[in-house]
Amino acid sequence: MPKTILVVDNELRSRQLIAHLLRDEGYQVDEADDGASALEILQTKIFDLMICDVVMPRVSAFDVLDYMKSRSLSTSIILITGHPDLLADKGLERLTCFMKPFNMYDLLHKVEEMLGE
Repeated sequence: MPKTILVVDNELRSRQLIAHLLRDEGYQVDEADDGASALEILQTKIFDLMICDVVMPRVSAFDVLDYMKSRSLSTSIILITGHPDLLADKGLERLTCFMKPFNMYDLLHKVEEMLGE
């Protein structure tokens, strides 16, 4: 059974590029266009990994992380951001994070590493 990944990013092109790359590698990928959509999906499905943009309209990655923590979800997390200072402000420097722009194959390598592939 393929590993499941949720890609959350309000930037359509970025989200589609990441999802396409992961699908090509055999992962089962769902997409959410913002944090609110991610919360809806997370209420009905459990993922092995979530790749989530930090800054999004309506519901931020921080709100999604709070929800996951409140539900004790063991989903691995990769954050993507152009604003690394936000992570320090929230005490999230320990999470795996890719700064925009990033190399897609570096991201893929990290996904494989985190999922034990």
